[in-house]
Amino acid sequence: MEPTMEEKLKAVIELCEEGDPEMCAFLGKEFYYGWNVPQDLDRALRYLTVAAENGDAISQFTLGFMYWSGRGTEPDLDKAFELFLKAAEQEVPEAMYNVAKILLTKNFENNKDEAMRWLRRSADAGYDAAYDMLSDLKDK
Repeated sequence: MEPTMEEKLKAVIELCEEGDPEMCAFLGKEFYYGWNVPQDLDRALRYLTVAAENGDAISQFTLGFMYWSGRGTEPDLDKAFELFLKAAEQEVPEAMYNVAKILLTKNFENNKDEAMRWLRRSADAGYDAAYDMLSDLKDK
């Protein structure tokens, strides 16, 4: 007999609680978005942190967004930047874009060149918002 969704979820939670970073990445996204489970941002934060600390790029990006937006945690721009940068270095295009946005927000003149490099990488990876921002910056 096929296990129920509840039984599958219980097994995945057990694996995550034992420290399996792949299961924590999976669960973190499930609880963040409320897929197959009721949304629980506290659990999402906990599970995504485990996965991010183990190098999962999408978990780093999602956790960075939580810190950036203050969704499920207190806003922390420095922590968000650190997490976005880790994900960007693993070729996550939206993370590259967010690194550029934070750099420009912190100190436009001093960070413009580095931000432009991240925007170009993001645009080259196909992230359309990066094209738009590059165009806007060239106009300034």
